[in-house]
This record gives sequence, C-alpha cells and structure tokens, in this order.
Amino acid sequence: MFDKPNQLIFYVNVILAVFGVLVALLTGYVVLGLIFAASGLLLVYEQIRQNKSAFTIADLRKTLTIHDTGGSKATLTQTQMTTACHAGNSEYWFRNIRALGSTGNFKVNGDDPAEQKIENGNYQVCMKFPPGLKAIEGSDLTLSYEYNDAFTQTEGILSHVVDDDTRQLRLIVELPQGRPISSARFFCKQNGVEEALLPPVVTGQTKIEADIRNPKLGTEYCLQWHWPEEGVIKKISRLF
Repeated sequence: MFDKPNQLIFYVNVILAVFGVLVALLTGYVVLGLIFAASGLLLVYEQIRQNKSAFTIADLRKTLTIHDTGGSKATLTQTQMTTACHAGNSEYWFRNIRALGSTGNFKVNGDDPAEQKIENGNYQVCMKFPPGLKAIEGSDLTLSYEYNDAFTQTEGILSHVVDDDTRQLRLIVELPQGRPISSARFFCKQNGVEEALLPPVVTGQTKIEADIRNPKLGTEYCLQWHWPEEGVIKKISRLF
C-alpha cells in the first residue's frame, strides 16, 4: 500500500495511537492518552486517504481561452502542482479530455506527450517523469491543447473531473471582445445528480472564474455560460 518512507510514517502513527490507548487505560493520564490516541488515528486516516490515489494535487488551474467571436478557435491550458504518493510512480495521465468539436496539438510542459489514446470518445494523455526528477517532492505540470469548432453554440461549458486528491480547483474562461456573456453558473455532477455551487465571478462580461477547495474525488465540476448568437456581420467578416 505504501512505499518505504510512507511505511515508516504509517508505523510511527500506529505506535502513537497504541501508546495513547495504553496511557489512557493503564495510567491516570486519561485525557492525555486520549489526545495521543486520537492524534495517531487521525494521522493514519489522513495518510490512507491520501494514498487512495496515485497522486495528490495542491493546486489545479484550468484556463479556456476562446480566440474568436464564433467560438471556432480555442486553447486550453491546465497547470497543476502534482506530487506522487509513491516513489515508483513514473508517469502521469491526464484523463477525461473531451469536446463537442475536434481536439488536438497536445503538449505537456511544451513537449509532445509520451503516449496518447482515445477511450469512449475521451482523450487520455501521458507524461513520463524524467529519471532524475523526484515526483514525490512535487512537480509543476502544464497540459495544453487546441479546440476547433467546439464553442460555436450559444451555450458553452468548461468542465473537470477530479481523478486525483486535489486541494484547490480553479476554472477560468476567457472570451473574446465583441460577444459578451448573458449568464453564467457553476455546478457539479456526481452519480447523475447535479448540485448548484456558488455563482462564478464575471469580469467585464468576457472573463468567468470559479474555484472550490477540496473538490470531491470522482465529481465533475462545470463552469457553464450563455452568450447570444453571433451577429451576421461578424460571421461575414470572419470569412475574409
């Protein structure tokens, strides 16, 4: 379950909990013993929780930039501080990448992915850690890719499925000048059930931001917006 460094920490936490129980039962320092026991059990629980996934993410920022008022050209950049829970974790997979239009030109830290595949219409992109990089100490990862004809409708959405234990998630949409949004909302979906979250922050009708601390594993977080149909003049002007 744990690599060697984590095994040592796990055993220390267990000993702390057992020591607390013995102090509470065999001495007059009941309260002190219970404090030691509770602390040890809490540390064991937290360690097990963190090791349920292969990685933990301190901060994840996902930014969608739409370059034209027709929504035909867009770029997504995802940055995250990623820490491996085990020393043997030598690669990281970005999963659940999908769009209504086409998606391509994937880059991880500016380079081509080590591996790329599609399952059930979703892209998966792999990044392998260099041999000298200690991923258990944390590493900044940046994924970028391009969309074509993905945001041409009056409703758009940027979503993220939480695959790893994440401390902070932020979703950002940057829209072009000339086609301001009319409304925006932030919500999550889990097991087919939708839950409304605090409204996103809208700046200048062209930038939408939403963030949440400690998002739930397996949950999809969605930043959705509506904007009016692109005017005929703008459609014609984009053809020339």
